[in-house]
Amino acid sequence: MNWLTALPRRAPPCTVTRAVWISVLLTVASRSAHAENLLALAGITNSENGAPSSYGWQLELQEPLSTHLSGSLSWLNEGHVPQHHRDGAAAQLWLNAPKWRDRVVFSVGVGPYVYFDTEKDSSIRGYSDVHSAAAIVSASVAIDLSRSWYLSLNVNDIYAPGDLNTAAFLLGAGYHFNPASEQYSGAGPRQQIQVFAGQTIFNDLNSRQGRTVGLEYRRSLSPWVAWSASWFNNPVNIRARPNQVASQLWLVDCVAGGKLSLSAGLGVYSPLGSVPSGAANASASVSGLSGLRVEWNWSRHSSLILSWYRSFTNDDDDRDIITLGYGFRFGS
Repeated sequence: MNWLTALPRRAPPCTVTRAVWISVLLTVASRSAHAENLLALAGITNSENGAPSSYGWQLELQEPLSTHLSGSLSWLNEGHVPQHHRDGAAAQLWLNAPKWRDRVVFSVGVGPYVYFDTEKDSSIRGYSDVHSAAAIVSASVAIDLSRSWYLSLNVNDIYAPGDLNTAAFLLGAGYHFNPASEQYSGAGPRQQIQVFAGQTIFNDLNSRQGRTVGLEYRRSLSPWVAWSASWFNNPVNIRARPNQVASQLWLVDCVAGGKLSLSAGLGVYSPLGSVPSGAANASASVSGLSGLRVEWNWSRHSSLILSWYRSFTNDDDDRDIITLGYGFRFGS
């Protein structure tokens, strides 16, 4: 673990950006198998400092790379350990043992964890939004319940030099999607307009919230890549500029015969307009924006879209934006 000691406790945005893209690309390095597993887990998080346990949850997309090797991309939330609200993205390479009794698989995984931690401190604001990277080592046991459904018990150990080390014990259910014979061809309308509404959650120790509405234009560049331009409006923005715009590139994976698509995005996020006279602590002019998106295509032109964005800044103004929207696809 010596290489980890060189990591800064508050990594610059470019370091976080590179690490996020590396994490995303690791999970799409092999497209041949195309038999993904989607897993949702929940449980408890314990910290090394003896603080009370907190909740924890994880969403994971895993794809086989060979008979006993797979890659995964996960979003982890480590709950509200005292003085820490930490979550982030992890990419892992997994070694899977042969199936035991045709139902049980034991696996171990390792990889980088890029996290966002709202920490209590002695500043006037009382907190800081820390961005950095750690290592995650996991072990899991999965039991097939049917051809498609399975149960999984996961244990995650997170090693974060200069920050908090944690261990999480999570139990959840997963779904095996059908193999390549049912994958989406990518045919159909390539452009989309989405109208959405939801909540903005500010990354402070109180997790203050405000409603959000917006519009998005999205264009497919290939079956696996898309670009989007978005407008967000948050009337209770604490930094006095309620309108923001964003641009993102997305890696897209279509499953279930094209009825469901999963996306991971990265881009930039910026407020619009000038700062009103007397407004203090204006937010950064440009910040990073990552996103996770699930889209259910119920017809050729219409879809229901659940999105979760995370903006990350250098001025302790990080926020989560969770939206539900209707998308209309058009064009060739």
